[in-house]
Amino acid sequence: MTARAAMWAGAAVATLALATTGCGAPAAPQGAARSDRLVDFTKKPPYVNALDIDPETKDFLLTTNRGFFRIEPGSGKVRRIRGTISAQGKRSTVGTFLEVLVAGRRRLIGSGHPDRQGALPSFLGFIRSDDAGRTWTVVSRLGDADLHKIVLAHGRMYAFDAVLSALLVSRDGGRTFTENFTPRGLIIDFEVDPADPRRIVASNASELFRSLDGGASWRPLDRREGIRLAWPAADALYRALKDGTVQRSADGGETWEAAGAVNGEPYKFRAISRDELYLALSDGTILHTTDAARSWKAVFRP
Repeated sequence: MTARAAMWAGAAVATLALATTGCGAPAAPQGAARSDRLVDFTKKPPYVNALDIDPETKDFLLTTNRGFFRIEPGSGKVRRIRGTISAQGKRSTVGTFLEVLVAGRRRLIGSGHPDRQGALPSFLGFIRSDDAGRTWTVVSRLGDADLHKIVLAHGRMYAFDAVLSALLVSRDGGRTFTENFTPRGLIIDFEVDPADPRRIVASNASELFRSLDGGASWRPLDRREGIRLAWPAADALYRALKDGTVQRSADGGETWEAAGAVNGEPYKFRAISRDELYLALSDGTILHTTDAARSWKAVFRP
């Protein structure tokens, strides 16, 4: 059962050695203080659901279990986005437990749950906003899909559906999908090889897997807790572990080398280029690196 599904619908949804290049990962600092300004730690995770950047304003777009927030990168000013969604002649606010991805000028795509139970189906399916998140419409799978992450690559849309425990792939903008079941356990992150649409890595709470056939079959790569992923270049696959350790792979996850460490629990990557990435921690703190994860600077603290 997913944390989101349990909250909204009550729906049910071999240890391996780490392969490295021989370079040990640095120990991550422990005991980082967490702010509860944007995240409610009294509830079960996930705490942070999405991190993206508005291409026009450069604002951070952050969604958590408290809501959807627009953050000015210079001032750190936080503004809550209170969106609405309409479907089947009904309407509800939306923002909490929302997956969001920028898909064009003022266009956001995503998935999630209505803020008010009973107004609409608990699973909103694949949704779209053309006004930066103020209003949303349903594109497909209303009541049937809860997409925890969406990736746009190779002219396709990839998404993990927590209802089916399946990787969905669409070639028509999310109107229809093919379905491939994922490995056991709730998938917390996945990425697609920028050079190969059929090579995908995915992690659950304790293990990393890879598919070489677009999700039709999977094999385990490694056992580690809380792996969060980014794959901005074919030879630069990043993973951040629950303890804050950040590693990089040049061969699609077969081997790993130490990159750096952050002080806190990593949750969501946003890759800009091979060497430049942002990383949201569990409380909504946003970190930035321009040197391939060797050093990190906080650009926003809640």
